[in-house]
Amino acid sequence: MSNAGMQQGMKQSMVATAAMQQFMRALQATNMELRTLTTQAMAANPALEELPAEDEEREQMETEGTATRRHDFLLDSLTEAPSLAAHLEEQIHRSALPAKVEQAALQLVQYLDTRGYFSEAPADIARQNGWNANLLNQALLAVQDLDPAGVGAIDLRESLMLQLRREGEEASLAMRLMQDFWPQLVQHRYADAARELGESEPAVAGAARRIAQLNPNPGAAFAREDNSVIEPDVLVIRKGNELEVCLTNANVPRLTLSAEYREMMAEQADKPEVRRYLSRCFSEGRELIKAIAQRQETILKVAQEIVQQQRAFFLQGPASLAPLRMGQVADATGLHVSTISRAVNGKFLKCDRGIFELRHFFTADLGDAVSPEAVQARLRELIENEDPRKPLSDAKLEQLLAAEGINIARRTVAKYRDQLRILPAGMRKR
Repeated sequence: MSNAGMQQGMKQSMVATAAMQQFMRALQATNMELRTLTTQAMAANPALEELPAEDEEREQMETEGTATRRHDFLLDSLTEAPSLAAHLEEQIHRSALPAKVEQAALQLVQYLDTRGYFSEAPADIARQNGWNANLLNQALLAVQDLDPAGVGAIDLRESLMLQLRREGEEASLAMRLMQDFWPQLVQHRYADAARELGESEPAVAGAARRIAQLNPNPGAAFAREDNSVIEPDVLVIRKGNELEVCLTNANVPRLTLSAEYREMMAEQADKPEVRRYLSRCFSEGRELIKAIAQRQETILKVAQEIVQQQRAFFLQGPASLAPLRMGQVADATGLHVSTISRAVNGKFLKCDRGIFELRHFFTADLGDAVSPEAVQARLRELIENEDPRKPLSDAKLEQLLAAEGINIARRTVAKYRDQLRILPAGMRKR
């Protein structure tokens, strides 16, 4: 091959690589990130411009709709209950604590999750903030003394113990069970606990019922929906047993090349430097427009395959979510797995069952081809339909699931039950 041929081949390869990188950046980006990317591109490239709305009437309707949503949001905000953190902070400010303790307590509140439990160990929080043990203890006691009772715990057990202390039951049989016989309590082994405590089994069972009356989620009363509005990328419209998949194109910019600059390039034919500059602007502009179009086509293609693979989910519900790997979608679409990963990153799908991130539909194999979400859904159904006088133990739940062809270990049952925030059988008994 001649030097000229080699140089031409290298140039084409470099262009292809640059175009692929442009496409990958656009595909990886969320719609809002894509908006930022295109705004920066238009600022640097005078040949690029954004097309106006396709329909002025639609644009006006959207503007009016936005105004209505803002008005509704304002009205809702006026009456919205405070968050758990705000509720606790207000109490701390009114507690007349020493300045350092108050600041530490306010800091601790920021590490509580929506239930009121610590997301990190208090000792680790203290180390991160340079607190000594005495300051940590004072701030921790201040937080645990706040309303609602049970906040400031590291787990369910400690939260329930805090609630018993608040009720003046620190020396009660229920507290002794919590402190020293937690495994027996959660496994409903009342006879074992009674024997070691020197108490009667009915007394231990009564103490367990008292514990079951406590609140496993003290922060629940302050939970509220996220005010951020997710604009879905994909819509799934159900028509009987047919599923139509389409893009919303929400916030996706519509770019074009400037007609004015096209005329300018023709007029500057006798000025090589100007023409080269404008030619480069048009070339880069075309690549970005092409990358956005490819992005949209790829997202749609991937979403259509996901819906096809998870058809039962859309028609029958979450319990029918099937195991699905990105490799399966890659094989079906002819795309690379890395392209699938980028296409589903931060992209959302809206259907009659809600809004879901596209990643939600990829699950690992479990048991006889049943997804974790499906197992959790079935687990919740079994517990909701149990006899409250004889709640189902984790062992019994394991057996019931196995009878349905769902083969998972008892510890996995316990893990899923915890993730669903459902108490152990011994604490659900009424």
